[in-house]
Parts: sequence; structure tokens; C-alpha cells
Amino acid sequence: MIVCTLLNPVIDAFYRVDGFELGTTRLDVASRTVPAGKGLNVARVVKTLGEEVAVAGLVPKNDMRRFEAFLSDHGIKALLYEAPGITRVNVTLQDAKTRCVTHINSASSVLPVSLQEDFLRFLAGQAEAGANWCFSGSLPSGFDDDVYARLIRDFRDMGVSCLLDTRGMALKTGARAAPHIITPNLTELQEFFQDEIKGVHHIALCGKRFIDMDVEYVFITLGQDGVIAIHEEQCLLCSPPDIKTVDTVGCGDAFAAGVMVAQKRNFAFAEMCRMAVACGASKSLHEGPGVVTPDEVWRLMEGVKITYI
Repeated sequence: MIVCTLLNPVIDAFYRVDGFELGTTRLDVASRTVPAGKGLNVARVVKTLGEEVAVAGLVPKNDMRRFEAFLSDHGIKALLYEAPGITRVNVTLQDAKTRCVTHINSASSVLPVSLQEDFLRFLAGQAEAGANWCFSGSLPSGFDDDVYARLIRDFRDMGVSCLLDTRGMALKTGARAAPHIITPNLTELQEFFQDEIKGVHHIALCGKRFIDMDVEYVFITLGQDGVIAIHEEQCLLCSPPDIKTVDTVGCGDAFAAGVMVAQKRNFAFAEMCRMAVACGASKSLHEGPGVVTPDEVWRLMEGVKITYI
């Protein structure tokens, strides 16, 4: 079983207009709203690729039924813990005329530390040896920065494989707990080492420092420039296939899903990289997060170029 955490859920609201002007009122705008969050987006891709998956999350009471129904509709097991407050809303405004996309991400409600401890005990109760867990996304306001680090240490002791995909202090503390896999992007890498990092070899050297921290797999995502992947003595530059992207939101989540599925299926390192990059590429061909198609992933894997560094 693959389990994806969802500590900071969100309702994604999408609006599409044909020419946006400040200070005006637009009526009858095409829109849609869906439950989301990095862990949920990862889980959707994992399920699409054919693996059993669960979402272990902290969801406000008022939206619990909505998230449960959404997960059920997608064939994802729900392991949800009730929280106070309301679910934050992220808005994406797509201007079809200018092809400009604007994102507005809201802050979460502040949660009490007592809830943090109760929720961590709840998560520990869901862990089973041999499972694969994805700890992804930001932490809710009020939670300690070392929450992921605590979970990773405890879960590793229980024989659980851990992937960490977060940023800021949560990444700094979490990476030092030695997760099996980390997937920072270049900006997050620079924040971690507090230095400007330029060039493939400089990025690779920084990535290898995570290997020295006992992280087994390091994937540094570079957007359209691909991924630098490091495992043991192997360091690979993985270049994506040449495609025309439609929407890049959620590509990192799709990449993480590809890594986890490939790991569960015991893929060789290079093939793990191919699948993960192909998942991100497939997602970029579709609007909205969490959307890939298996046939596209298999086809796009053939176009991923692997270069040994």
C-alpha cells in the first residue's frame, strides 16, 4: 500500500475568462472547485497508474464529507482525522486571451498543538511495515516545523519507506531525519543550503550532500530542464521528452507519484527516473493537478533522455 499524507488540505477553485481587466465585474464565469492538496494530487496519480493508495489527512469537519466522497469516487482509501476551522481555498485564474495564469493561495487556520499530537498518534496507528509513505506539502499553521522529521524517524523504525516533498524548515528538519527519498526543486535546494546554485555539476554536488545524510534517493527537479537524480554512486541528468505543455500545476506531485510507483515495483534506478519524469510530462498535457493517463506515461518514458554525470 502507498499512503500519501494530507496535512494542509485545500479547495482548488478554477476560473476561466477571455480577457481579464482589473476593477471590473465578470458574470457567469466558467468555474470548477475540487478538493486538493499535494498528498491528494499524488494519490490520484498513483491510483491512475494502477496501485492501491490511501490518503491519511487532517480535514476540517465542515468539509469532511466532501473529501471522503471525492476520495471514494477516485477509488482512494480515506484515512481522515477531523480538524477544527475551515478548509483554505486556492484560486487559479486562467485568461484564455492572454494565456496568462494567476494563482492566489490562501493561508490555513491556526491549529492547536494538542491536535498535532493527537493527529501524529493517529498516523502512527496507520503505519505498517513494508508500506510506502509520501510526506508532502506544507504544514498547517500551529504545527511544529519538525513534524515530518518526527514521523520519518518513527516510520523508518517500523520498516516504512518514506518520501519527503516539502519546503522551508519542514524540509531542513525532515531531510536530516534521513527519509529514503527526497524531491526538492531548485529553489528549495537553494533555500536549504542558503546559497545560489548554478550549473548541473553544482546542483549534483549539493544533491550528493543529501546522500551523505543517509538519504537513499535524491531527485532535484528543474522544471522543463528535467531532473538530476542521485542514488548510491549514480548521478543522472534526466531530460523530459519534447512536448507542448498545457498546465504545469501539479507536475511535481505527478513526479513524486511516479517515483513511488516505480519504487514499489522494484524498477531499476534509470527506469524509476524515466517513469517519474514521464508522469510529470503527462500531467503537463492536462489541465488541473492529479491528471495523467497510463498510455501517455508509457509512451513518454521512451522519450526521456538519461545522461550520466
